[in-house]
Amino acid sequence: MKAVGYAAASMPTDTASLPTICAACRSPGSLQLEQSLEQGVLRWAESFTCTCGHGFEAKNAGLPMPAARQALMVAHGKLRVFVDAMPKGGRALSVLAKVLDAPEAEVASALGRLPALVWEGTRAEASFMRQALEKSGATVRVETVAMKAPAPRPSAKRGKKK
Repeated sequence: MKAVGYAAASMPTDTASLPTICAACRSPGSLQLEQSLEQGVLRWAESFTCTCGHGFEAKNAGLPMPAARQALMVAHGKLRVFVDAMPKGGRALSVLAKVLDAPEAEVASALGRLPALVWEGTRAEASFMRQALEKSGATVRVETVAMKAPAPRPSAKRGKKK
């Protein structure tokens, strides 16, 4: 997804953390993650600090690394963005192709049957897609993906035989 800006409302920042190991001292720690939609621009940041003094911070626009996206979805939910209707004239198609960094012909083919799933990701990403597509005239729907309960694991204890 390209970091294309659209003038729109901002949303609260989502945070999560990923377990990691300090590169300097090999102690366990956690990478702190943030993702937000600020004035129509999708932004992310990550930071790490260790008791040994090693640390770093990084920020950018667009999508964070896949592991960070996954951690944010686990913490705040996964959302799907559907296009239910497209206006004649192709503006929404052009916007979607630009945001997805995909050829228009490929996007048009994927939208051959509506409604069509166009994105699955974090809350900030879904808000970004919804705002960009609605601004271009598309009818958009966002749904939360139901989280599956973990499969029960058999107990390590075995019942006593009689």
